[in-house]
Amino acid sequence: MTRGEYVTVVLALWVGAGLATALWMGRRGHRDPLWLFLAVVFGPVLAVMAPERIERSPRLVSAEPPQESADGVTVLVGVDGSPESDAALRAVLDLLPGRLGRLIAAEVVDYDAADSDDWRGRQAAARAHFADVHTACGQRNVECEVLAGPPAQALLRCAHEQDVDLIAVGRRGRGLSVRLLGSVADELTRTAPVPVLVVGAHAAAEQPQAETTATVPG
Repeated sequence: MTRGEYVTVVLALWVGAGLATALWMGRRGHRDPLWLFLAVVFGPVLAVMAPERIERSPRLVSAEPPQESADGVTVLVGVDGSPESDAALRAVLDLLPGRLGRLIAAEVVDYDAADSDDWRGRQAAARAHFADVHTACGQRNVECEVLAGPPAQALLRCAHEQDVDLIAVGRRGRGLSVRLLGSVADELTRTAPVPVLVVGAHAAAEQPQAETTATVPG
């Protein structure tokens, strides 16, 4: 092996170790693009730093005042401003007329965006999405929460703490997070202790009949 080839192999291993660590951190709720830069620069050193940096449990970042308890089904809807999350909200409103009790809309941001210095404006974007949720719900009261952590785990924790009867999400979310970090909807349908309503592409396109899947964990 020539010196140039040796250097190339070392650099590839260095960067590969760093990127693998950044991906691992992303799956655990740290998805700030800055970690990719640090992965290239620090390589395997990031793997040593990461265990001390990552947060272990999803948490609540902010919440609107809770509404009064109401009879009926308590539903948690995961929102992110994508057409399919909007469709999930519409499906809940359409499928449970007269039976809907508490309606909780939750958006999940990464841990880094939950810090006070939210330079990407993720919390502000979440509040803008909540404004759209209130518009879609009309006169109905809706509780809105910003959560931090891995999306599926954060929604599951919220569902447990709020004692919800149903979780509703879009089949795919905004951006590349589904392809890079795994399907939130798939994880929820496999692990949620309550029924999960997954709204698909046809509903997002406002087809006459929504493509939905309700999964009751076995």
